[in-house]
Amino acid sequence: MRLRWVWVLLAGLAVGVPAQELRSLPPTPQDFAWQWSLSITGSGDLVRMSLNADVYARLWRDDVGDVVVFNAANEPVSMAPMHAVWPGQTTMASAATSLMEVPLFRLPAGTPKNSGERVRLVVAQGADGRLQRLDAQIDADPAATPSSDWLMDLSMLHAPVRGLTVAFESGAAPLVARVDVFGSRNLSSWTRLAAGQALVSLDEDGMRLERRRVEFANTQLPYLRLVRTDAREPLPIAAVQVTRVLPGVELEPGLETLQLNGHGEATAGSYRYSSSGPFPVERVNLELADRNSATTVIVESRMRADLPWRERARGAVFRLAGQHGQVDSAALDISRVRDREWRVRTEPAQLKAPVLVLSYRPDQFAFLAQGDGPYRLAAGSARSTRSDAPLAAVARQLQADQDDRWNGAEAQLGRGAELVGGAALAPRPDGSGSPTPWQWLLWALLLGGAFAVVGMVLKLLRQSGA
Repeated sequence: MRLRWVWVLLAGLAVGVPAQELRSLPPTPQDFAWQWSLSITGSGDLVRMSLNADVYARLWRDDVGDVVVFNAANEPVSMAPMHAVWPGQTTMASAATSLMEVPLFRLPAGTPKNSGERVRLVVAQGADGRLQRLDAQIDADPAATPSSDWLMDLSMLHAPVRGLTVAFESGAAPLVARVDVFGSRNLSSWTRLAAGQALVSLDEDGMRLERRRVEFANTQLPYLRLVRTDAREPLPIAAVQVTRVLPGVELEPGLETLQLNGHGEATAGSYRYSSSGPFPVERVNLELADRNSATTVIVESRMRADLPWRERARGAVFRLAGQHGQVDSAALDISRVRDREWRVRTEPAQLKAPVLVLSYRPDQFAFLAQGDGPYRLAAGSARSTRSDAPLAAVARQLQADQDDRWNGAEAQLGRGAELVGGAALAPRPDGSGSPTPWQWLLWALLLGGAFAVVGMVLKLLRQSGA
């Protein structure tokens, strides 16, 4: 009997630390550090909301499990991440887009550049509707240089695009150019989609410096036109890929940015950065402190100070003082991470810390308007976590059609206010590698219990004559 009680004691000690965090009791507002009011617009019992930077800064859990919506009776309502509720929704950039090469045509010299002017073109199309030949009915100067304009045929995509990536001709001369992008439905009237974006192709002391991506808002116009605006020299482009938005991601939120200032480490050219919360980062960018500078960077991150660093991206970054304004390198895409600590190593070593810009798409959730309002979002808890509800079936029932368009209500976050503050949180590992006082006590009790068990076993063996 005594042996049984010892084992019960040891089991209780072993689960004592996470018992509060993994308890099965429903969450209450007193379990959370902060709250935000929710104002709901639109009709419907299923409501969508997005987190903001203020909420991320109050989260304790790295998996965003400590966000819960309460009604006026302080009861938690059913909620779940939006990508689990609505099958067409995703917040992963890699899952939401794909690159696809499109037919490319160089416009003849002398073609008008202004978006309001009409372009008279002779277009030959195949049976599938795609362009096969392009000629201009204009009187161009035979001595003029080739046009710097390119036309892209997107008529067969049948999907929105949000940017393009160029491939430069092999052996092309060094290039720092500014470009605009126009879109058209009929090759006659053009709408500006992007202005003054940079294309760069340079070799600097053996370092390849490139910026090949041009981004703009989603468009379904079937024809795009790339126009060089800083000079008349043609763009040395060999191919173009467009960033195609896959079906069903119309609900995807736009990219938000978070700027972090770094501080130097003992190693020259190495800098540390701290994020205020578990932001779902999918792109990183470095803004160098000095003009006309370039360096190779290795970007690393980790969730906590007691974990090892993991490489997330590497590449060449630069800041050029161009004739038509400053040109910075493009952002580096990464697999989405929620790490709070970041490190940047530079070679050659930068004497000043670059600004680290993290780009993320805010998490979206859906919840049922259960009970009476007003509703509020609570966040930040070390002792309570959300249980995701199976709302996908509810969404299918509530939606009138299944064309990946959200017809439910929207919730906007109001100003934040403290609930129980730091009392709902717990200390985070400090990176020293040493156990906390509570961990020392736990280990001492466990070891003491183990020695007691061994002593009781030996005593029982002696008493039985074994």
